[in-house]
Amino acid sequence: MGTVQTMSVKKFFWLTLGSFGIITLLTALLAPMLVQRFYPLPVDQGPSWYYWQLASTSTAARVSYWLGFVLHLGVVGYLAFKAKKVKPADTNGIHAYSVKLLVSNLVFVVLHLVQTSLWYDGLAQDIPIWISQGSVIVMLVLILYLMIPSRGLFWGKKFAPPSHMLAFVRTWHGPYNMLALILTFWFHPMDGNWGLLSGFIYMFLLFTQLILMNTRMHYNRTWIVLLEFFVTIHGTLITVYKDNPIWPMFFFGFLAMFVFTQAHTWKLKPIMRWAIFGAYITLILLVYGFIRGFNHVYEITFIPVALYGGALGLLLVGYLWDKLTKKKPAAPSKVG
Repeated sequence: MGTVQTMSVKKFFWLTLGSFGIITLLTALLAPMLVQRFYPLPVDQGPSWYYWQLASTSTAARVSYWLGFVLHLGVVGYLAFKAKKVKPADTNGIHAYSVKLLVSNLVFVVLHLVQTSLWYDGLAQDIPIWISQGSVIVMLVLILYLMIPSRGLFWGKKFAPPSHMLAFVRTWHGPYNMLALILTFWFHPMDGNWGLLSGFIYMFLLFTQLILMNTRMHYNRTWIVLLEFFVTIHGTLITVYKDNPIWPMFFFGFLAMFVFTQAHTWKLKPIMRWAIFGAYITLILLVYGFIRGFNHVYEITFIPVALYGGALGLLLVGYLWDKLTKKKPAAPSKVG
Protein backbone atom coordinates (compact mmCIF):
# COMPACT_ATOMS: atom_id res chain seq x y z
CA MET A 1 0.00 0.00 0.00
CA GLY A 2 1.71 3.20 -1.17
CA THR A 3 2.10 6.75 -0.09
CA VAL A 4 -0.72 9.25 -0.56
CA GLN A 5 1.12 11.98 -2.47
CA THR A 6 -1.86 14.34 -2.75
CA MET A 7 -1.47 15.60 0.83
CA SER A 8 1.62 16.68 2.72
CA VAL A 9 2.35 15.55 6.25
CA LYS A 10 1.77 19.11 7.45
CA LYS A 11 -1.68 19.33 5.86
CA PHE A 12 -2.62 15.90 7.16
CA PHE A 13 -1.45 16.89 10.64
CA TRP A 14 -3.71 19.95 10.67
CA LEU A 15 -6.58 17.98 9.13
CA THR A 16 -6.28 15.48 11.98
CA LEU A 17 -6.17 18.19 14.66
CA GLY A 18 -9.06 20.01 13.00
CA SER A 19 -11.18 16.85 12.94
CA PHE A 20 -10.59 16.23 16.62
CA GLY A 21 -11.21 19.93 17.28
CA ILE A 22 -14.70 19.65 15.77
CA ILE A 23 -15.45 16.62 17.96
CA THR A 24 -14.16 18.52 21.00
CA LEU A 25 -16.56 21.38 20.25
CA LEU A 26 -19.45 18.94 19.76
CA THR A 27 -18.61 17.25 23.08
CA ALA A 28 -18.73 20.61 24.86
CA LEU A 29 -22.05 21.52 23.21
CA LEU A 30 -23.64 18.24 24.33
CA ALA A 31 -22.55 18.69 27.95
CA PRO A 32 -25.75 20.46 29.13
CA MET A 33 -27.83 17.57 27.78
CA LEU A 34 -25.77 15.09 29.82
CA VAL A 35 -26.22 17.19 32.95
CA GLN A 36 -29.97 17.25 32.40
CA ARG A 37 -30.20 13.50 31.80
CA PHE A 38 -27.71 11.99 34.25
CA TYR A 39 -26.85 14.48 36.98
CA PRO A 40 -26.49 14.67 39.94
CA LEU A 41 -23.72 12.07 40.07
CA PRO A 42 -22.86 10.15 43.26
CA VAL A 43 -20.88 12.02 45.93
CA ASP A 44 -17.09 11.78 45.62
CA GLN A 45 -15.89 9.11 48.04
CA GLY A 46 -12.14 9.81 48.07
CA PRO A 47 -8.93 9.27 46.04
CA SER A 48 -9.90 5.79 44.81
CA TRP A 49 -13.33 6.95 43.67
CA TYR A 50 -14.02 7.92 40.08
CA TYR A 51 -16.41 10.84 40.05
CA TRP A 52 -17.95 10.61 36.55
CA GLN A 53 -20.03 7.46 36.85
CA LEU A 54 -23.61 6.65 37.72
CA ALA A 55 -24.64 5.00 40.98
CA SER A 56 -25.40 1.83 39.02
CA THR A 57 -25.18 0.81 35.40
CA SER A 58 -27.31 -1.30 33.08
CA THR A 59 -26.44 -4.40 31.09
CA ALA A 60 -26.89 -2.45 27.87
CA ALA A 61 -24.45 0.22 29.05
CA ARG A 62 -21.89 -2.39 30.09
CA VAL A 63 -22.13 -4.16 26.73
CA SER A 64 -21.82 -0.83 24.89
CA TYR A 65 -18.60 0.36 26.52
CA TRP A 66 -16.89 -3.03 26.55
CA LEU A 67 -17.83 -3.72 22.93
CA GLY A 68 -16.69 -0.23 21.94
CA PHE A 69 -13.35 -0.69 23.68
CA VAL A 70 -12.67 -4.14 22.21
CA LEU A 71 -13.63 -3.15 18.65
CA HIS A 72 -11.69 0.12 18.84
CA LEU A 73 -8.58 -1.67 20.09
CA GLY A 74 -8.96 -4.48 17.56
CA VAL A 75 -9.44 -2.30 14.48
CA VAL A 76 -6.78 0.28 15.34
CA GLY A 77 -4.39 -2.42 16.54
CA TYR A 78 -4.76 -4.29 13.25
CA LEU A 79 -4.15 -1.14 11.19
CA ALA A 80 -1.15 -0.16 13.31
CA PHE A 81 0.29 -3.67 12.96
CA LYS A 82 -0.09 -3.52 9.17
CA ALA A 83 1.38 -0.01 9.08
CA LYS A 84 4.52 -1.18 10.88
CA LYS A 85 5.17 -3.70 8.10
CA VAL A 86 5.33 -1.14 5.31
CA LYS A 87 7.92 1.47 4.45
CA PRO A 88 7.29 4.77 6.30
CA ALA A 89 6.02 7.64 4.22
CA ASP A 90 8.54 10.23 3.04
CA THR A 91 8.28 13.97 3.62
CA ASN A 92 6.18 14.53 0.48
CA GLY A 93 3.12 12.59 1.52
CA ILE A 94 1.38 10.49 4.10
CA HIS A 95 0.88 6.74 4.02
CA ALA A 96 -2.50 5.23 3.19
CA TYR A 97 -2.56 3.52 6.59
CA SER A 98 -2.36 6.95 8.24
CA VAL A 99 -5.62 7.85 6.52
CA LYS A 100 -7.22 4.59 7.66
CA LEU A 101 -6.02 5.16 11.22
CA LEU A 102 -7.50 8.66 11.18
CA VAL A 103 -10.87 7.53 9.84
CA SER A 104 -11.17 4.54 12.17
CA ASN A 105 -10.28 6.57 15.26
CA LEU A 106 -12.73 9.31 14.32
CA VAL A 107 -15.48 6.72 13.87
CA PHE A 108 -14.89 5.18 17.30
CA VAL A 109 -14.60 8.58 18.98
CA VAL A 110 -18.00 9.57 17.54
CA LEU A 111 -19.43 6.20 18.60
CA HIS A 112 -18.19 6.79 22.14
CA LEU A 113 -19.85 10.21 22.13
CA VAL A 114 -23.13 8.59 21.09
CA GLN A 115 -22.63 5.84 23.70
CA THR A 116 -22.12 8.47 26.40
CA SER A 117 -25.26 10.32 25.33
CA LEU A 118 -27.31 7.13 25.62
CA TRP A 119 -25.87 5.46 28.75
CA TYR A 120 -23.17 7.82 30.11
CA ASP A 121 -21.03 5.19 31.84
CA GLY A 122 -17.62 4.00 30.64
CA LEU A 123 -15.15 1.35 31.74
CA ALA A 124 -14.81 3.14 35.09
CA GLN A 125 -17.76 1.06 36.29
CA ASP A 126 -15.65 -2.11 36.04
CA ILE A 127 -11.99 -1.00 36.19
CA PRO A 128 -10.21 0.66 39.17
CA ILE A 129 -9.18 4.27 38.62
CA TRP A 130 -5.53 3.49 39.36
CA ILE A 131 -5.30 1.41 36.17
CA SER A 132 -6.23 4.41 34.04
CA GLN A 133 -3.97 6.78 35.98
CA GLY A 134 -1.09 4.32 36.16
CA SER A 135 -1.16 3.65 32.43
CA VAL A 136 -0.50 7.36 31.78
CA ILE A 137 2.44 7.37 34.20
CA VAL A 138 3.97 4.35 32.45
CA MET A 139 3.50 6.04 29.07
CA LEU A 140 5.36 9.13 30.30
CA VAL A 141 8.15 6.96 31.72
CA LEU A 142 8.57 5.25 28.35
CA ILE A 143 8.85 8.63 26.61
CA LEU A 144 11.48 9.70 29.15
CA TYR A 145 13.53 6.62 28.36
CA LEU A 146 13.14 6.93 24.59
CA MET A 147 14.36 10.53 24.68
CA ILE A 148 17.51 9.84 26.71
CA PRO A 149 19.78 9.59 23.63
CA SER A 150 18.71 13.04 22.42
CA ARG A 151 18.32 15.04 25.67
CA GLY A 152 19.44 12.90 28.59
CA LEU A 153 17.33 12.31 31.67
CA PHE A 154 18.13 15.40 33.74
CA TRP A 155 19.25 18.93 32.85
CA GLY A 156 20.24 17.94 29.32
CA LYS A 157 23.10 15.63 30.33
CA LYS A 158 23.15 13.08 27.51
CA PHE A 159 24.38 9.55 28.02
CA ALA A 160 24.11 6.19 26.33
CA PRO A 161 21.20 4.14 27.71
CA PRO A 162 21.36 0.32 27.78
CA SER A 163 20.94 -1.02 24.26
CA HIS A 164 18.66 -3.98 24.90
CA MET A 165 16.17 -1.96 26.93
CA LEU A 166 16.21 0.90 24.42
CA ALA A 167 15.47 -1.51 21.58
CA PHE A 168 12.76 -3.18 23.65
CA VAL A 169 11.05 0.12 24.51
CA ARG A 170 11.30 1.34 20.91
CA THR A 171 9.63 -1.87 19.73
CA TRP A 172 6.88 -2.12 22.33
CA HIS A 173 6.07 1.44 23.41
CA GLY A 174 3.68 1.78 20.47
CA PRO A 175 1.48 -1.24 21.26
CA TYR A 176 1.50 -0.39 24.97
CA ASN A 177 0.62 3.27 24.45
CA MET A 178 -2.14 2.30 22.04
CA LEU A 179 -3.67 -0.08 24.60
CA ALA A 180 -3.31 2.46 27.42
CA LEU A 181 -4.78 5.26 25.32
CA ILE A 182 -7.82 3.36 24.05
CA LEU A 183 -8.50 1.90 27.50
CA THR A 184 -8.31 5.35 29.09
CA PHE A 185 -10.50 6.79 26.35
CA TRP A 186 -13.29 4.29 27.03
CA PHE A 187 -12.74 4.53 30.79
CA HIS A 188 -14.21 8.05 30.83
CA PRO A 189 -17.63 9.16 29.60
CA MET A 190 -17.36 11.89 26.96
CA ASP A 191 -18.75 14.51 29.30
CA GLY A 192 -18.02 18.02 28.04
CA ASN A 193 -17.34 19.81 31.32
CA TRP A 194 -14.06 21.72 31.12
CA GLY A 195 -12.29 19.40 33.54
CA LEU A 196 -12.90 16.20 31.59
CA LEU A 197 -12.71 18.02 28.27
CA SER A 198 -9.08 18.93 28.94
CA GLY A 199 -8.41 15.21 29.28
CA PHE A 200 -10.12 14.42 26.00
CA ILE A 201 -8.10 17.14 24.26
CA TYR A 202 -4.98 15.43 25.62
CA MET A 203 -6.18 12.04 24.39
CA PHE A 204 -6.97 13.49 20.96
CA LEU A 205 -3.38 14.79 20.77
CA LEU A 206 -2.16 11.29 21.65
CA PHE A 207 -4.48 9.76 19.04
CA THR A 208 -2.90 12.17 16.55
CA GLN A 209 0.54 10.87 17.50
CA LEU A 210 -0.68 7.32 16.93
CA ILE A 211 -2.13 8.24 13.55
CA LEU A 212 1.17 9.89 12.55
CA MET A 213 3.20 6.75 13.34
CA ASN A 214 4.45 6.41 9.76
CA THR A 215 5.48 10.04 9.33
CA ARG A 216 8.40 12.21 10.39
CA MET A 217 6.06 14.30 12.51
CA HIS A 218 5.83 11.35 14.88
CA TYR A 219 9.47 12.02 15.82
CA ASN A 220 9.30 15.83 15.91
CA ARG A 221 10.85 16.84 19.23
CA THR A 222 8.75 19.95 19.81
CA TRP A 223 5.58 17.94 19.16
CA ILE A 224 6.75 15.24 21.59
CA VAL A 225 7.42 17.85 24.29
CA LEU A 226 3.91 19.24 23.77
CA LEU A 227 2.50 15.75 24.32
CA GLU A 228 4.54 15.40 27.51
CA PHE A 229 3.74 18.90 28.77
CA PHE A 230 -0.01 18.82 28.16
CA VAL A 231 -0.49 16.46 31.10
CA THR A 232 0.55 19.42 33.28
CA ILE A 233 -2.41 21.39 31.95
CA HIS A 234 -4.88 18.52 32.20
CA GLY A 235 -3.75 17.33 35.63
CA THR A 236 -4.13 20.83 37.02
CA LEU A 237 -7.47 21.64 35.38
CA ILE A 238 -9.17 18.39 36.37
CA THR A 239 -8.12 18.90 40.00
CA VAL A 240 -9.24 22.54 40.05
CA TYR A 241 -12.58 21.53 38.47
CA LYS A 242 -13.18 19.09 41.34
CA ASP A 243 -12.35 21.91 43.79
CA ASN A 244 -9.48 19.85 45.18
CA PRO A 245 -6.85 21.91 47.06
CA ILE A 246 -4.01 19.60 45.97
CA TRP A 247 -3.92 21.05 42.44
CA PRO A 248 -0.42 22.56 43.06
CA MET A 249 0.92 19.02 43.49
CA PHE A 250 -0.06 18.20 39.91
CA PHE A 251 0.92 21.57 38.49
CA PHE A 252 4.38 21.79 40.02
CA GLY A 253 4.99 18.04 39.93
CA PHE A 254 4.48 17.75 36.17
CA LEU A 255 5.99 21.19 35.55
CA ALA A 256 9.18 19.97 37.22
CA MET A 257 9.53 17.46 34.40
CA PHE A 258 9.50 20.32 31.91
CA VAL A 259 11.98 22.43 33.88
CA PHE A 260 14.51 19.68 34.53
CA THR A 261 14.10 17.47 31.45
CA GLN A 262 11.69 18.45 28.68
CA ALA A 263 12.96 22.03 28.21
CA HIS A 264 16.41 20.58 27.51
CA THR A 265 15.11 18.94 24.35
CA TRP A 266 16.15 22.17 22.63
CA LYS A 267 19.61 23.73 22.70
CA LEU A 268 18.83 26.53 25.12
CA LYS A 269 21.45 28.97 26.31
CA PRO A 270 22.42 28.59 30.00
CA ILE A 271 20.72 31.89 30.84
CA MET A 272 17.42 30.56 29.45
CA ARG A 273 17.70 27.33 31.42
CA TRP A 274 18.30 29.21 34.65
CA ALA A 275 15.53 31.70 33.84
CA ILE A 276 13.05 28.83 33.50
CA PHE A 277 14.31 27.33 36.75
CA GLY A 278 14.07 30.70 38.51
CA ALA A 279 10.51 31.24 37.31
CA TYR A 280 9.59 27.76 38.55
CA ILE A 281 11.00 28.39 42.04
CA THR A 282 9.32 31.80 42.19
CA LEU A 283 5.93 30.29 41.37
CA ILE A 284 6.40 27.64 44.06
CA LEU A 285 7.19 30.31 46.66
CA LEU A 286 4.14 32.35 45.67
CA VAL A 287 1.62 29.50 45.50
CA TYR A 288 2.78 27.67 48.62
CA GLY A 289 3.43 30.91 50.47
CA PHE A 290 0.02 32.50 49.86
CA ILE A 291 -2.35 29.69 48.82
CA ARG A 292 -1.39 26.12 49.69
CA GLY A 293 0.99 26.56 52.64
CA PHE A 294 4.64 25.52 52.92
CA ASN A 295 3.65 22.58 55.12
CA HIS A 296 2.43 20.92 51.90
CA VAL A 297 5.37 21.80 49.65
CA TYR A 298 6.77 18.26 49.90
CA GLU A 299 3.92 17.03 47.68
CA ILE A 300 5.49 18.50 44.54
CA THR A 301 8.08 15.70 44.68
CA PHE A 302 5.56 12.86 44.31
CA ILE A 303 5.17 12.99 40.52
CA PRO A 304 8.87 13.54 39.66
CA VAL A 305 9.84 10.71 42.02
CA ALA A 306 7.38 8.39 40.24
CA LEU A 307 8.51 9.36 36.73
CA TYR A 308 12.24 9.54 37.34
CA GLY A 309 11.99 6.44 39.50
CA GLY A 310 10.35 4.55 36.66
CA ALA A 311 13.01 5.68 34.19
CA LEU A 312 15.82 4.77 36.61
CA GLY A 313 14.19 1.37 37.08
CA LEU A 314 14.31 0.78 33.33
CA LEU A 315 17.94 1.90 33.27
CA LEU A 316 18.85 -0.51 36.07
CA VAL A 317 17.14 -3.45 34.41
CA GLY A 318 18.68 -2.41 31.11
CA TYR A 319 22.22 -2.32 32.48
CA LEU A 320 21.74 -5.76 34.02
CA TRP A 321 20.31 -7.02 30.73
CA ASP A 322 23.25 -5.65 28.75
CA LYS A 323 25.72 -7.06 31.26
CA LEU A 324 24.21 -10.51 31.08
CA THR A 325 24.31 -10.44 27.28
CA LYS A 326 27.63 -8.52 27.19
CA LYS A 327 26.25 -5.91 24.85
CA LYS A 328 27.54 -2.33 24.99
CA PRO A 329 25.17 0.63 25.62
CA ALA A 330 23.74 2.38 22.59
CA ALA A 331 25.63 5.44 21.40
CA PRO A 332 23.85 8.80 21.80
CA SER A 333 21.85 9.80 18.75
CA LYS A 334 19.99 12.84 17.48
CA VAL A 335 16.61 11.12 17.49
CA GLY A 336 15.07 9.55 20.58
